[in-house]
Amino acid sequence: MGLQISIINRFLRFTPEGRKFILITIAIGFAAVNTGNNLLYLVLAMLLSLIIASGFLSEWGVKGLEVKRTFPPYIFARTPCRILLKVTNKKRYLPSFSLELEEQVDGENKGGLAYLFRVGPQKTQTQVYRLSFPRRGIYRLHEPHLLTRFPFGFFIKGARIKEFREVLVYPPLLPREELLLEQAHGDEGSRSRPRKGRGEDIFAVREYLPGDTSRDIHWRSTAKRSQPMVKEFERPAMKKVHIVLDTAVPKEATPSDLNLFEEGVSKAASLAYHLLKKQDFLVGLSLGAEVIPPQGGDSHLHRMLRALALVEPRRGERKQTVSPSADALTIVLGVGR
Repeated sequence: MGLQISIINRFLRFTPEGRKFILITIAIGFAAVNTGNNLLYLVLAMLLSLIIASGFLSEWGVKGLEVKRTFPPYIFARTPCRILLKVTNKKRYLPSFSLELEEQVDGENKGGLAYLFRVGPQKTQTQVYRLSFPRRGIYRLHEPHLLTRFPFGFFIKGARIKEFREVLVYPPLLPREELLLEQAHGDEGSRSRPRKGRGEDIFAVREYLPGDTSRDIHWRSTAKRSQPMVKEFERPAMKKVHIVLDTAVPKEATPSDLNLFEEGVSKAASLAYHLLKKQDFLVGLSLGAEVIPPQGGDSHLHRMLRALALVEPRRGERKQTVSPSADALTIVLGVGR
């Protein structure tokens, strides 16, 4: 749903050029009053008319707009995410010019993210902009601003969009080349039982049903039973991997220890992401007492990434004891591991 800009949330800023213009106008005003020169009064009137026109046109530029932002499903630290901005001009006749978006991330002003040259009356314009977050965790985005410098660039007229949004940023991803993914392809661990699917090995032979492709006909069984028989193929077995992140750090943890912990969090998130995206792995996660059993799918990946985005180091606790599992390949990460 789009958010309508309210007229009570407007603000005005001076640009450097605008400050100089105002000073010049004031100086000419003093000169006109002191000298009584008609030409100076004429110049003063022209300058004042430009200020009034600028205020009027910029006010109409941010009036009657509806703003909508769409965030991607995955947002990773240190990786710019692509956000879709939609601005709809609800005005019947007047267009809006030179619109710029400014985000407020945890109180920090990030401007110049998106720019729309013109939004016609009763029209919608879209723009994709990038926003980067330096670390994992929850970020609060307060009241983004929509700005315009139209028409002369003397002033910045802005509108606060009444929206508060919390964004959960996942740990930064490491490239596949930096991960020992070949461990997960070895002989360790176990695979789940074969199931019906679309692999290369035959799972079973059954009677032909409408909709089956002729490529799957099992000719030997068809000849033996004198009726069409088709092959069902075995879906490739899913391999189980369990990632254990030891959240214990020394009681007097140094910045180096905390950096190593963050590296472990990032590595755990990267392993989970790359393995689950291959779609032939079931991945589980242990974070101290919190255990997420091995599963697959996007919702399961989001669950693990969310847990890793919010995990905190446990100072002064004993290192987690890890017992090898006969059911899955176990990968242990953490400080000193």
